[in-house]
This record gives sequence, C-alpha cells and structure tokens, in this order.
Amino acid sequence: MDQLNDMARKLAVGWFDNESFVDSCARYVSRIKEVFFAWPGVTASRPMDDWTPARRERIVSDLRWARENGIELDAIFNANCYGDIAISETLADHVTAMLKEMDAAGLFPEHLTTTSPFIATVVRQRFPSVKIRFSINMDIASEIALKYVDELYDEFYAGRNDHRRLDYVKRMGTWAREHGKLMGIQANPGCLRNCPFHQFHNNLHGHNRMGQSVAGEKFGFSVFRCRTNFERGNYEDFLRAIWIRPEDLPLYEPYVGVVKLATRRHPNPAKIVAAYATCSYDGDLAEIMDPCYKFPMIIDNQRLGASPLWPEVRDCRDADNCTNCGKCSALLKTCARERSDGAAGMTTEFVRFFKG
Repeated sequence: MDQLNDMARKLAVGWFDNESFVDSCARYVSRIKEVFFAWPGVTASRPMDDWTPARRERIVSDLRWARENGIELDAIFNANCYGDIAISETLADHVTAMLKEMDAAGLFPEHLTTTSPFIATVVRQRFPSVKIRFSINMDIASEIALKYVDELYDEFYAGRNDHRRLDYVKRMGTWAREHGKLMGIQANPGCLRNCPFHQFHNNLHGHNRMGQSVAGEKFGFSVFRCRTNFERGNYEDFLRAIWIRPEDLPLYEPYVGVVKLATRRHPNPAKIVAAYATCSYDGDLAEIMDPCYKFPMIIDNQRLGASPLWPEVRDCRDADNCTNCGKCSALLKTCARERSDGAAGMTTEFVRFFKG
C-alpha cells in the first residue's frame, strides 16, 4: 500500500455492479481520481440493464462511498445519437432534470462527459460549475480540432487510436496544460486500431442496442468486426491495437490528467482496477480489455513485457498502415501460451499456430 500511496491519483473507474464496486476499489482509493456513471434514466454509450429499485439504491450507495473517500463524480451523457431530440428543449430539460436528481441525492457531479456539443452548451449555461469533458467517442485527435470548440469544454479525452504513441500523448498533454484544459486517455480499449465499426457501434449503444439480431443472423452479418477478424486468425492485430499494458502506464501518466478504465460492462472489472492501480498484471492481457476476449491462446502479459520486441511493437509508427514486417507475428509466438481451461477450444488454427 505504501507504494500505491506514492503513485498519482489518476484513474477513472466506470461504475459497475456485477461485482462489488466498493470492495473492488477500496484498496486503491489513493489511485482512483473519479468514478464515471450513467445516472438511472440517462442514455449513455453502453446498453444499460434495467434500473430496479435495488439497483438504484446500489448506485447511490456506491457513489456516496466514492464521494466520502475523495473520489470525484463524472456523470456521462455520451450517447452517440439522441435521434429527433438531439437539438431540442426536450433533451435540454432531460439533462437538467437528471442533474437536479443527482443534486437532490447529494451527488451533484464535478464533471460531465458528453459527445453532444448541444448538451455541452446547455450545461455550460445552466450549471456553470460543472467541468465539461468531451467523450473519447468524439475521437478528438488534434489541437486544431480542440481549438474549434474551445469555449464548449474544460476537459477532453484524446483520440483513442494514438494512445500508445508517447510523443502524441506528450504533445497533446502539453497543449492541454498550456490552454488550461485537462486531457485524459483510456487504458484498456480492446477495439481494433482504426476500426471502421466504431461509429456504427456507438450509434447502436445510443439506442440501447448491442449484439446480434434476427436480421443479422439471416444475412450472416457479424456485429463485432474485431471478433470476426480474430476468428479468421488475425491475432497479431490484438498486439498492434490501442490498449496500454498496466506496467507501461507510468510512461503516459505524467502527461495526462485522468486515465479511463473501461469497467462498466466488463465481466471482471475488479481485475482491471487492480491491474492498472498497481501497474502490474500477471495473466491474459486479452481478458482485461473491453471488449473482453478469450482467444484460443493466452496472451501472457509477463512474457510480452519481457520480450525485446515489445517496445518496438508498442511504439510502431506503421501500425496504422501495417507493412507486415513480421515483428507482431514473432512477438505473438513469444508471448502466447496454451490455455489450460479449454475455454476457446482446440481449433485447427490453434493447433497450427503452436506447431508452426
């Protein structure tokens, strides 16, 4: 714990209730800066479970615990689509009503994250004390983009596709500080780099939809391009993706104000919190990413970090336009090991991978 106390308080944890939020976070209070959450009744960037009375009581209790322990609150209004009410009094009044509900519960947030410039405008006028943060789903990747909307936000998440590039994070973080802004990054996105399905997924989530449909089955359409891509055997794409190893997080933290952990819909959120709070993880890297994958092989985090190839792959300048230099393939053979749980099955491709 002494080592944790010496580390910066930078993490933003998404509220979850499939495991005990308080038990999962209590050991790491000195590392957790914020908890982000969608208040009951708010459409956000992930499909939401039904808000039963017990679940409502639980989020209120958990958020009060967070506040009592010096953890700030970030209310998210980051759906990618609000349909016909996107620029309306209806949406303005809805956001206002939700914030007033939070206030009545003693949980008025310090921050509000949104994808909507309209919501940002409304909140700026009606609740000027709230720090407005532009969502990672806006894919803001440059200083010039930020200059266009300077008056609408106080904080922002930098474009996710460049998170691994330390020079990019340093440059954007320096710009943020010089302009009085706070910049954040996300540590554990499991998405493919530059995936064309991002916008499609975000729109589905905005309508509280996720997963397959009858029509999808009929036409043989896969909702998740990442899953389809990996099922075709392209596991190297996981290594050239956009996540950050827990052990590498200290390289980036000096340049950012907050590090987002995707835990809200994850099957093992406590594992994610522990890994990034301690900057240490001994296990399958694919299982602490969002989406959470179970590949036919385990991506051994310790083997990965020990390989001299890892810094080259992590900092690769050709990742957006891969030249198939062979480093990712060689690294995968170094860091992958067979599963002992049989979770993904012994597919023909799996056997070929370990024999060839």
